Amino acid sequence: MKYAHVTKGNKLLGWYTDEIHDEIPTPNIQVTDDQWQVALENNYNKINSDGTGSTEDFRTEAEKVEEARGIRNDILNTTLDPIVSNPLRWAELTSEQQAAWATYRQALLDVPQQAGFPKTHTWPQEPSA
Repeated sequence: MKYAHVTKGNKLLGWYTDEIHDEIPTPNIQVTDDQWQVALENNYNKINSDGTGSTEDFRTEAEKVEEARGIRNDILNTTLDPIVSNPLRWAELTSEQQAAWATYRQALLDVPQQAGFPKTHTWPQEPSA
């Protein structure tokens, strides 16, 4: 028999089989070979009490906010700062290009103010050039 070791919220912690393991941790859900195979093939991280599975985002709101801000900060540091903070590169841009980069920067800074953030948000389009 195969078992999914889960939390109380059915978050998958690991797989066990009585063919290999002497002890099966609890709580657990008994699954068929087919359910186990489907869960592996689809990278399920949640196993329901009937053995079916799904993928769920178990991150907290704080973790989602931290991740989104980290992505935004990485874009600012790796894409924007080398252009904006380099006077020679900045001077090579037309006034329209400078305005586009300034608008992009502000849009990145405004991402956390979007309705639905962090669950849903839209990343601004990077200017060309």
